[in-house]
Amino acid sequence: MWRRLWLAGLAVAMVAAVLTGRAAVVPAAPMAGAGQATGAGQVSGGWTAKTHPDWKGDDVVPRLQLSLRTPEGRDHWGFGVPVAELTDLPAAARDGVVKDARFALTRDAGTFRFTGTFDRGEGAGTFAFAPSGAYLAAMTQFGYRDLRGEQVMRLAVLDVTTAFTRELRDAGQTGLTLDELTRMKIHGVTGATVRELTALGYAQLDADSLVRLRIHGVTPGFIAGLKSRNYTGLDADDLTKMRIHGVTLDEIDALVALGMRGLSADELVKFRIHGVRPAFIREMRGLGFTNADADDFVKMRVHGVDAAFVKNARADGFTLTTADDAVDLAIHGRRWRKR
Repeated sequence: MWRRLWLAGLAVAMVAAVLTGRAAVVPAAPMAGAGQATGAGQVSGGWTAKTHPDWKGDDVVPRLQLSLRTPEGRDHWGFGVPVAELTDLPAAARDGVVKDARFALTRDAGTFRFTGTFDRGEGAGTFAFAPSGAYLAAMTQFGYRDLRGEQVMRLAVLDVTTAFTRELRDAGQTGLTLDELTRMKIHGVTGATVRELTALGYAQLDADSLVRLRIHGVTPGFIAGLKSRNYTGLDADDLTKMRIHGVTLDEIDALVALGMRGLSADELVKFRIHGVRPAFIREMRGLGFTNADADDFVKMRVHGVDAAFVKNARADGFTLTTADDAVDLAIHGRRWRKR
């Protein structure tokens, strides 16, 4: 549980950490005070780290949690790195004492070199990041020109590779700003995802729509499942609303099995919002409300009519034969005349 919360917090932190201001692909002046630039785009700062045998990603690989800060604390990044990706990290760093640790992290965008100390799994020191010339040349070809050292460092932290960038471009996502590119990386939008959505009829989605679909769990599999159940012509907003409110393919099938066929996407969302579940429909049908339609079930739930309400009312002598009878009683109480 705690690991999932940490990863969720990390995603939010990463979104806040990506390129501040206008993330364009045109030349930009360096940000004053954002970091200490040394040489051609190099960046230096301080680092802290923590290790723990239980800190692992979804791939169950041990990780080192790194926190990087540029001078004056103007920029801060926190991220987990598989221990195997850290070159020359002393084995004792995980649970012993290391007085002169020197290790590196090489990403497509460049290389981080760390120096410092570790004491029982906690470390601190300084780092220097050097952008890769080959990476800068490739990104220039993609339209991202004159990147600053801090920008390249962010790309390295997020591991935005040239292969990832090329894959998105080849899938039709051209002209992405640097901010859009990094957000797609953060939220796991890949070229393969874009191609799958295109094959399902969702071509030319913009970056915001793709990220929103990904955040809310609108997968190509979910869309294909809807299509096979005759839910076609839905736009990205429709799909997002369905997932936000918890519409699932299994629940659609359960509703169909209860005779609730042909419900629209809006009706499915209303059912979820107001608590109209298959179990509720089954109970109310069992109490004789066999002619109730989708609107009736929603009205009953809105006004607090459930199986217990109906049973208690009937025990008190109220004859409830329709959904309107039950709703009237729920609204007007004892003023409703007994029959």
